[in-house]
Amino acid sequence: MCTYNVRIDDAVLERVRPHFNGANAMQLWIEQQLRKALVEYANKFEASQIKRKDDSVIERLKGFENNPDGFFRLGGFMANSKSSVEELLDEALFDKYGI
Repeated sequence: MCTYNVRIDDAVLERVRPHFNGANAMQLWIEQQLRKALVEYANKFEASQIKRKDDSVIERLKGFENNPDGFFRLGGFMANSKSSVEELLDEALFDKYGI
């Protein structure tokens, strides 16, 4: 756990001090509020990074629209398969039709 020195306006602290059961209770509340704020901030930052990655992938996928070879150009999106195209087709036909 990290320790930081934080400056808080004395006038504000004097207004809220009577609402706490001692300095330890106020310290704990301040730490909880700061933790919530930091987690929320980190979540927003991480969500915006994920959204940008998702948008990039979506734009790349949209580039495959109306392209009959689009499926075969997904190499950058998916892991390489150890199976051949024929093996994958046979497996899909078996799974779907039992043949």
